[in-house]
Amino acid sequence: MTRFDDAVLVAYVDGELDESTARKVEAAIAQDPETHRKVELLRRSAVLAAAVFEQPKYHQVTSGIASNVSAPPPSRWARLRPRWRFALPIAASIVAALIGFGVGFWRGSAESDFAEQLLDEVAEYHVVFAREREHQVEVTADRIDDIESWLGERLGRKLVVPDLSDRGLTFRGARLLVVRHQPVAQLVYGFPGRHDRPLALCIAAGSSDENQLRTQTENGVNLAMWARKGFIYVLAGWIDPSVLTTLAGELAPKLDGA
Repeated sequence: MTRFDDAVLVAYVDGELDESTARKVEAAIAQDPETHRKVELLRRSAVLAAAVFEQPKYHQVTSGIASNVSAPPPSRWARLRPRWRFALPIAASIVAALIGFGVGFWRGSAESDFAEQLLDEVAEYHVVFAREREHQVEVTADRIDDIESWLGERLGRKLVVPDLSDRGLTFRGARLLVVRHQPVAQLVYGFPGRHDRPLALCIAAGSSDENQLRTQTENGVNLAMWARKGFIYVLAGWIDPSVLTTLAGELAPKLDGA
């Protein structure tokens, strides 16, 4: 199996690889947990770096520089991009060091309940990835067989992507999240014309306890969580909680038999 250095992985996260190399990296992500971990770290670091450069001081241009600029000003994304590329490896190193020392950098701590941490992090992930257009998912819906095999293997179960077309939702694809060193499958669905308001179904291996459905709102996202037969499920999206509750009730028995 090919192992890619950090520079190539940074370019992959930044969307700057040619199609052939990008596919090789995607294959490595799917097969190699270490490569997947690094890419997730870099993606998180990209969010950190972008957040830093959103600060007003990074948008200021001196009058001397401005007087020499004849072309129209670049877009905000274009202004952030070079700085982000510079900060990305540094931020990744910081995050890696924090995780290596066991610091609960993102949310929660070693003592916190996994289900609670899962709920919190799903809400955070969902808000960030919902803004993406080209990279809202890691693997697109046209590779559904690969998705079911890949994520099913990571979860140690048979996985069938639920069909939610009767509710007007189209399957867009999937990605693999990591919460407290455990894989979490995220299946992403969308309504027509509402690309930035997807619905996510997240699945993680959990305790054998059966937990009744609960709903809450976090970071502006409505969440529904339940646990059955060794797995924890979370629905996340900008959908009315009553609709999420109904949808969860429909999905639960189907997911049990997947």
